[in-house]
Amino acid sequence: MSTSSILNIKAKIIIFACLLFPFSQAAAGHADSLYNVETLVADESAEVRWRTFKEGLDEVFIRISGDSIVMDKIKRPAASTYIKQYSYDPVETPVIDAEGVALNYRMTIQYNGSAMEKYLLDSGFPVWNEHRRDVVVWLAVRDGKNEYVLKDTDQSLIKTVADEAMHRRGLPDRWPIYDYKDRKILSVADIRGGFKDPVIKASSRYGKGPALTGSMIWNGSKWQSSWSLLMGDSDKHWSIEEADYNKLINKAVDQAADAMGIAFAVRNVDRSQQLAAIHINVQAVTTIEKYQKVERYLSDLRAVEIAIPVAIDGKSATFEVRLRSTEADFLDLVKNGSQLIETEALKPESALPDIDSPDSNSPDSHSSDSHSPNNKADVLDINEAGENNTETLTDPMDEKKEPAVREQVVLYHYKLIR
Repeated sequence: MSTSSILNIKAKIIIFACLLFPFSQAAAGHADSLYNVETLVADESAEVRWRTFKEGLDEVFIRISGDSIVMDKIKRPAASTYIKQYSYDPVETPVIDAEGVALNYRMTIQYNGSAMEKYLLDSGFPVWNEHRRDVVVWLAVRDGKNEYVLKDTDQSLIKTVADEAMHRRGLPDRWPIYDYKDRKILSVADIRGGFKDPVIKASSRYGKGPALTGSMIWNGSKWQSSWSLLMGDSDKHWSIEEADYNKLINKAVDQAADAMGIAFAVRNVDRSQQLAAIHINVQAVTTIEKYQKVERYLSDLRAVEIAIPVAIDGKSATFEVRLRSTEADFLDLVKNGSQLIETEALKPESALPDIDSPDSNSPDSHSSDSHSPNNKADVLDINEAGENNTETLTDPMDEKKEPAVREQVVLYHYKLIR
């Protein structure tokens, strides 16, 4: 399909969606950008500024690569190349650092994330984009006679350090309420042991992302800790000992983030390879804002080359997704993202006819009930030449083309969850 054809279809879909959907003033929330860094500095001198630029660049490269030692592997580019803007704000109460220097300003730096991602990909390294599910954190602490599980409402130095470490690595975290409902499912012993079944069951209350469990015990001279990262088939377990809980927690979060980076970061495919294409149907797309949100989400995924809308009916939208990585990479990104959840196909009587495919009543059409036993995907038989397409979505140039060979395309079913 030509570029002009794609743009023509997308424009008509947008117009149709505007007429079909009610408008809403509600706007989708956005997580803190992976590409912004805030830090306290002593002054506005050039020496401090350039040193901070370099440190911030390292932090962002580590976030988007999912690799704590990526700066040891790549040739470090000039930090100034990637600075979009920066600013200073005086702090009301200066902080004194370990060397006795007063930190009087909060410096905010915004980096060019897309350019940094391109640098990594061009250098042969994978990129973990900003669509990341919340990590549910279950942390049990014993500091002498006291034993407790850190909760969402707790004010704790340990919890503050953990929050800062998670932010440093670009991990959105979620602390539990740990009320009667949680305690009924998950005991302190379960958290300390990182027992998967009760942890996953309790974590489902807070989201569908990975769960991180930790056990920290003070033995009088140092902290002993054990950790488990539970994320499907890629569970990890490790132990750390440190006298300083700050160092211990940062090491633990780095190990968790590195493990997630290995699982979720995506490389570009070789351009000599043919891009794979799949179709996905997204249910609960009931407003123009939700439609645009889904289209932006799919287009922003690192594994996606382009997402082309092909059908819409006010309840769901169907997209042809052309991949720059593997189909498995795409499915993993969606599974571990925060926008879509896998679901069953709509019933045949309410299923959406594909506007860019043959008439659903024709003998060649296929029911959406036949699922693959493993991935719940349908296999569609489509004609890329657009034979029998509706007139409103065809490109006039397509009429001059020879009919293409009929091929099978996989259709996956998802639901917009927020």
